[in-house]
Amino acid sequence: MKKIKETASELIIQTQSIFDFWFPSCLFMTLGLISLTFDYHAASLSCQRLQSKQGKCQIVRSNLLGSNIKEIELDSLRGAKVERCGYKTRVVLLTSVGNVPFTANSTNWGTQNAVASDINFFVKNAKNRLLRLSQDDRWLGWTGGIFLLAGIGVIVLRNNEIYSFDGTLNTLTVKQRGLLARKVTEYSLCEIYGVEVDRTKDRDNDTWYEIRLLVCGGSRISLPRTMNPYQQAKIAKAINNYLHQQNNQK
Repeated sequence: MKKIKETASELIIQTQSIFDFWFPSCLFMTLGLISLTFDYHAASLSCQRLQSKQGKCQIVRSNLLGSNIKEIELDSLRGAKVERCGYKTRVVLLTSVGNVPFTANSTNWGTQNAVASDINFFVKNAKNRLLRLSQDDRWLGWTGGIFLLAGIGVIVLRNNEIYSFDGTLNTLTVKQRGLLARKVTEYSLCEIYGVEVDRTKDRDNDTWYEIRLLVCGGSRISLPRTMNPYQQAKIAKAINNYLHQQNNQK
């Protein structure tokens, strides 16, 4: 919440600018789309041995855009290992021409170790003619979906409020603007005689600060609450000074 205009006859306060929610919402949507579109959430490996060193392996990795199929000659397959990146792991195939990614990044270390072990057992045992493995982590796509929905939700549900104190018209105009609703409410400045900052705590014991305009008759006009006491005190002081200045001019 900040002042966007302050003159002798006018004071305008805005709860948030468009950049306050457009940037995080676009970031959430971008991360969600990248996860849904480019991350491979399903993978399968099929190896068929014709003779001791002859045969082929086929890797199929799928995402939202479709499937990526790669074939590897059995005599170039050396085994498999688990690569760790932070708290996630993935299985890569070791070949004579380099490492080939197989499974998607996952937090399930036990499953990844078991997959790598099965591949290594097949490579070392020439009697095994067929190997079929698959891993379906499409549920991880929900992570991207959650990011995407969160970004959309911020845009759809977020409201921007503008409080315009106009000494010439002797009015306080509150404009609430959002994607789903727009509302304009007017009050008479004559009815507003003071301002206070109310301090409350929620269930998590977090402290919130809310500016309240004191209206004749005992009612209150509440501005959006925040956890920043210094910002709220600064806005409350600006409103209080403006009201005193208007009263002195009458």
